[in-house]
This record gives sequence, structure tokens and C-alpha cells, in this order.
Amino acid sequence: MPPDVSLIIPVYNNERYLDESLSAASAQVGLAVEIIIIDDGSTDASLSLIRAQAERDPRIIVIAQANQGVSAARNAGLDRASGKWVAFLDGDDWLAPGSLGEWVQQAEQGDLDCLLCNGFSFKTDPQAFLAGKPLAILRKQPWASIMTGAEWMVQSVKLREWPHYVWLQFCRRSVIEEAQLRFRRDMIHEDIPWTLQLALAVKRLGFSQPPHYGYRRNPSSLTQSRSADKVHHRIASYLKVAAVVKSLADGQPPALRKALQQQVLREMGHFLGLMRKGNVSRAHRSQFASEFLASGCSQMMLKSCSNYREVAATLKAWYLCHIWKRQKA
Repeated sequence: MPPDVSLIIPVYNNERYLDESLSAASAQVGLAVEIIIIDDGSTDASLSLIRAQAERDPRIIVIAQANQGVSAARNAGLDRASGKWVAFLDGDDWLAPGSLGEWVQQAEQGDLDCLLCNGFSFKTDPQAFLAGKPLAILRKQPWASIMTGAEWMVQSVKLREWPHYVWLQFCRRSVIEEAQLRFRRDMIHEDIPWTLQLALAVKRLGFSQPPHYGYRRNPSSLTQSRSADKVHHRIASYLKVAAVVKSLADGQPPALRKALQQQVLREMGHFLGLMRKGNVSRAHRSQFASEFLASGCSQMMLKSCSNYREVAATLKAWYLCHIWKRQKA
């Protein structure tokens, strides 16, 4: 009989926090869980710690692969998964005991395709932090409602709280497989196109308000780094994200198309912020500006503007990219 839940944990050089994360995974009891841990070519002691935990917990499945990035690691976990439901836990994060059982119960009772869960952010001790009743990551979701993924996207963009965090998504595995969903390996912000495509496939989406997932604020993470190479990678990823969202918007009903266009506007705000303030070489700034202008995103951004401030910001972005495009190395 297949397990109730496949818990997928990608790991890369997380030895400092791994005992805490793996202990949280092993504390998920009262249901059948397979814990799939993918070591993505760690160069520290992570793999040894994983194997030691696997000796203590027979539910753990260990996959060791050459370093390919978090998307490839999650995809390897999905390929191996056999549970009815799928959950994700990052190797430096934490999950409250009993969370998976609570999520399964709510998802089954509501006959859901996906349950959007809640979490909190912390720096050191998640259990002590949770005991202090921290501010939840999500505060505007329609907690008592059940809706389609498309309806949720429209509402979330309108409320300016569109959570694309894969680790807050508790999904029916059959929905993932029928939609042939996997994470893109060519970008950092891989959870954005994943969430969009998942939402389009979900017919019944529910919401769980208690903040059970602990997200560790890690200053060494890729999205926090200010090194030139990593900033360049982030900028390139935002351009790819905008292209994916723009493509998905085509052919959608008017309300959803408008919401996706507005999301492009917001993602491009992150892109322009990095272009203006990030550690970006003149040659790379010229290249990225050229790609932005060729993408047609500025036209979509203008169509999605809902006020004069957004129009002014879009025109300024268009102007700056024309200036940057002409810069020499």
C-alpha cells in the first residue's frame, strides 16, 4: 500500500542545520510517510548526517547525486515519490510535529487537490520562536474557502499576497503527475512558474492557517548574496520568470490574464531593483536591458497598470533600459 505522504527534502551543504530539519521530518508520526532526502552533491558532512539519520528512521530514502541545483534535486524526489500526497521541506528549515497528519486530514475532508499551508520565519530556534506566537508568513488568504487555483491567483494578486513558496504547498501527487509538473532547472526562482502551472491544474484548493512550517532566514542563501555572478543569475532568472508568466497569460480568461499581467509588472520591479542597485557590470546591464526590451514585457506592463504611479514606473523602466542598452563595457 502506498504511503500517505512523500516528504521531499533537497539538501546541499546544510550540515549546520540538518540535524534540526531531519529530526523534524522524523517527528511526523501517526501516518505512513516516506521521507525522500536528496543530497545534491554536498561538499560538507550533509550526506553522512543523512545516512546516519536513515539508520535510525527506516522511512528515509536517500538519493545522492552530483550537484545540479535545487530544481533537479526536487525533481529527483518527485520521480521517486509514491505517496498520495507530496510535501516539501528545505534542508535548513523546520516542520512542526504532527503537521503532515493535520494537513492530510484537512485535505482529505475537503476532497482537495492542494492545500495551501502557512509558516513563519526564524533565525535560530524554531520551536522557541513558534512558542512566542510569531507573525505568520501568510495573513490575507481566504482561510475558510475552497476555490480553483485560477480563482486563487486572481484573488492573491489583487490582495498583493501571492505565495509561490513550494514548501507551503501540500499537493495531491496525481495532480502533479497528470499535469506533468516538474521544476525548471534554468532559473533561481523556479517556484514561481511551478506555482502558476500547479494553480492552473488545481480544481479544489483549500487553506490551512496555523503556521506549522518554519522558514530559516539564511544570509548565505543565493537570493541574499550580493556577489556579481549571483546577482547576474538572479536578474536573468527574473527575465525568464516574466517570459513564463507572459506566455501563460496568453489565452487565459480576462480576469486571470489581467492578474498574470499584473504579476509580470511586480516581478519586473524586482528585476529593475537589481539592475539599479545590484553589483552589475556595464556589459551585463546592457545585455539584460536588451533582453528586457526585446521580450515585450514593457508593453504588457503598461497594459496591466492600474494607476498613474505604475504607468510612470513602467515608462521609467523602459527609458532606463534604453539607456543601459547603449552602455559599453
